[in-house]
Amino acid sequence: MVQLVCGHSGTGKTMRMIEMANKTMDSIQGKMVFLEANNRHIFDLDYRIRYINTKEFGMTNEDQFQGFVCGLIATDYDVEQVYIDGLYKIAQAGIDKLETVIERLDYLSEKFNVNFIMSVNHDLEDIPEELKNRILS
Repeated sequence: MVQLVCGHSGTGKTMRMIEMANKTMDSIQGKMVFLEANNRHIFDLDYRIRYINTKEFGMTNEDQFQGFVCGLIATDYDVEQVYIDGLYKIAQAGIDKLETVIERLDYLSEKFNVNFIMSVNHDLEDIPEELKNRILS
């Protein structure tokens, strides 16, 4: 499943995702990964959550992002949840690519039983209608 946390910059999406990840850590069987485009929140997360600064890997588009996520899952089949904070900063893809990215993550989610929670810098009304059912309220 791919779920979205929406809101413009400064609305608390990152802190909400950090709280969700920390709270969920004890209830999952597998491993959790938190992807972000910097190291700003590395110490806010439970030490058991694998934190990855994606900028260190030089991704510049959604294809490279998908390859990165595939590699992440391929190297550790125990990954159960992946938090993606700041899709647009990580993959350099705007709302026009959001559906494509979600479609690719859906495939990975179904095939490898991984849940994705992703933040996007848009308000609820800016999200395409067919994706609104993925928004976490």
